[in-house]
Amino acid sequence: MSRYLTGGAVAVLALAACAFAGSASAQTYNRLVVFGDSLSDNGNLFLISGGTQPPSPPYFQGRFSSGPVFTELLGFNAANFNGSVTGSINYAFGGSRTDATAGVPFGMLNQLARYTASGGTFSSTDLVSVLGGANDIFQGLPAAGASASPVAAITPVATTAAANVNSLVNSVAGAGAGTILVTNLPKLSLTPQFRSTPAAPLADYAVTTFNTALQTGLFTTAGARPGSNIILMDLFKVSDTLAANPGQFGITNITQPCFNGVTVCSNPDSYFYFDGVHPTAAGHRIIAQLATDYLYYGAIGAQSTLQGETTYRHREDALDAAGEALSGREAWEAGVSITTAALIDSVDTDARGSATESSSDGWGGRIALEAGPSANWRFGLAGTARTTDVESQALNFNVESFGLDVYGGWRSGDVFVNAAVGVARDNIDDIERLTSLAPIVHTAETRAFSTGARLQGGMWFDMGGVALSPRAALAYVSSDVDGYYEQGVGAQYQYGDRTVKALTGEVALRAEAEMGRFGVFAEGGYRDALDDSSDPVRVGIYNNPAQVLSREIDDPFGGQFLASAGVEGSVGPVKVTVAYRGRFGDHADSHLGGIQLTLPL
Repeated sequence: MSRYLTGGAVAVLALAACAFAGSASAQTYNRLVVFGDSLSDNGNLFLISGGTQPPSPPYFQGRFSSGPVFTELLGFNAANFNGSVTGSINYAFGGSRTDATAGVPFGMLNQLARYTASGGTFSSTDLVSVLGGANDIFQGLPAAGASASPVAAITPVATTAAANVNSLVNSVAGAGAGTILVTNLPKLSLTPQFRSTPAAPLADYAVTTFNTALQTGLFTTAGARPGSNIILMDLFKVSDTLAANPGQFGITNITQPCFNGVTVCSNPDSYFYFDGVHPTAAGHRIIAQLATDYLYYGAIGAQSTLQGETTYRHREDALDAAGEALSGREAWEAGVSITTAALIDSVDTDARGSATESSSDGWGGRIALEAGPSANWRFGLAGTARTTDVESQALNFNVESFGLDVYGGWRSGDVFVNAAVGVARDNIDDIERLTSLAPIVHTAETRAFSTGARLQGGMWFDMGGVALSPRAALAYVSSDVDGYYEQGVGAQYQYGDRTVKALTGEVALRAEAEMGRFGVFAEGGYRDALDDSSDPVRVGIYNNPAQVLSREIDDPFGGQFLASAGVEGSVGPVKVTVAYRGRFGDHADSHLGGIQLTLPL
């Protein structure tokens, strides 16, 4: 009758359920159906035993814990086994095996049979929780340990239990359940009942054998039942992390039971285990937090959209700089010049569907060599380096972009045309995702390759002291981010390759004027996507039967009002420009400032 480690934040789960909408894989759940044993039992054995099992108190209202179990923390109010099968319902019984045992406590296969016999069905919006197998192992260990070959004796017990769970999952998936959360078994040698006992190694062997067979079977079932999203929640993987540093989860005692069979500790929430194998309410909250990380991976993982959006913006900024170098009022002269610039920038992005709000700060540099064979033609080669730190509610990372642009322009009198093409290598490093099981943080790194082209044309009008230039531009930018998967003990999200790309159009009006030894300029305009064909964000879970889910993400800027201003003047042979450029979009605002030095050669 054993149950596990970890519990969850109802508020987080409720927020996740509300925020994440979508298609067949939307991770929006209308109700919960539970099959399992004491870790999931919300008082069923207590009811059917006439209020005797487990004795309450000291156990909490018929739960094998000091409070609600993790399935009660998933945002649903599930009825007991004798409730209506049309709503959320819990068929888990403390002490249940995985088989079809018809007597109390009902085996898990029998739980399913009773549910369907009562008219219970499954739909695409159902969440089904399945957790069991520990009681099969508990009951098989004494005989196996006393046998001549304990490993050989316990192996069929574990594999049969895993086969029973897989059979239940296959039946539920075949009946149309949209999402099935299947939880494996934790490391039993860390529980008070088995810790430092001769039975611990055999118990752990049985668990690893069960977990391996369970995972293998679930992959097979997932392949045969594509209509159901079968998610394997890995309790075993997180066990050592919890045991090694319980304090970071608010637990001070993970080695002893709060209830020793006679007395109850004064502060159950400081203990992970209530008895020899069952978690306290605090332990169940940890499990529910872990469940959140698994149940809402599609929506939580959509925050990775910020990576491609940041590399896209770096490439777009570089093309803007190339166009700006060849669209000023000052006449061109034959010759060569070198330009260096230092940049700082910041961006604030609004929440967009699954993606939460974010902010970023960065800096960079640009060096360009420009040459003109005549007053009508000019060409340039520029290299840029940018680094940006991006922060959001659960995802932080750094982007380093190294770009190269080739550009050229023609002008005749007051008319000008210029074009630029460029590429960049983007390193997306120090990726840190704060999982739902805080403070566990997952890490990763990946790369991107960005390309782009820009065409601009316009003309100048001398208005007597002030020159005005209407201009228009088309730009195409594409950033290809490599897929990757996280490192960590929670749900290891695996992200697919993604391309962020768009064709944008822009109209602007620039004004320049001389004020003594200095020139000033200001520009306003509007830019919008003519064709945004970016890929959706695709997220799965590494080495897990869970499906890869897609999320469409709104363009980070949408329509953008453009504003820039600056001042420039000469210090000896060097022209100094100090400028600001802002973009104020439907979904984000960005600010870029810098100082530029141009020296004729």
